[in-house]
Amino acid sequence: MSRVWICEEITAEHPLFLEEERMNLYSFEELCCYLYQNTGVLEESFFHEKLCQWLEQEIGKQELSQILREGIRQERSGCWCMEQILKDGGFYNSEELQLVLKTAKSMEQKSPMERAKLRGDRLLKSEKYRDAIWEYRKIIARARQEPEGGKVIGLLWHNMGTAYARQMLFEQAAKCYETAYEIGQKPESKEAYLLALACRDGQDIPNGTDSTAKIRQELKEKRHSPDHVSYEKLLEATLQNLRTEYRKSE
Repeated sequence: MSRVWICEEITAEHPLFLEEERMNLYSFEELCCYLYQNTGVLEESFFHEKLCQWLEQEIGKQELSQILREGIRQERSGCWCMEQILKDGGFYNSEELQLVLKTAKSMEQKSPMERAKLRGDRLLKSEKYRDAIWEYRKIIARARQEPEGGKVIGLLWHNMGTAYARQMLFEQAAKCYETAYEIGQKPESKEAYLLALACRDGQDIPNGTDSTAKIRQELKEKRHSPDHVSYEKLLEATLQNLRTEYRKSE
């Protein structure tokens, strides 16, 4: 069951603007909820002087802002900063708090490239496809210049293909999946590439693996039938299944 909070804290006259999310936070409850739900993708740079000023000037959390300032000065981790805020809020029980802090600590062990990929994946999951594509392209450009970049470039191209496919842009999706397969040699990328070609209007369907042949034929038949709703549902389900299988193989 979803949790509903009644905001009893001060509502900020000037909200905290989150540039990456393009959203505003107006209360301490919203900040705590945002931190809890986005633990896996937050960067340490989230905890900065601007946040401290907002807590102090807009929310009236002078003591907490001073604690955070001191922690930032001592170069404490983002996980530590998050813990101070969530404990001050008191909205989560000890078990929930331990779980979210465990996630935060595990994320600190990941490379900046892996964390950046997760931010793109979050945008993809929330159906912000254009933003996801922009994020993936930005990460790929950076990955080419970093030693560990080669490990994730294939995954980035695959997920970018999914972002294009969700918008019915099958030509671009096919190119992304093809690049992903050339780099990572994952069969899931090859199958997604063949499926994208199959969905591209006016093109011959290439011979693919047995696991995709039936799906491609059914999609071809539904695409030319009056039942466009069934075609779109089958297409969306197939793309989602491919993405799920790909994630299992990561």
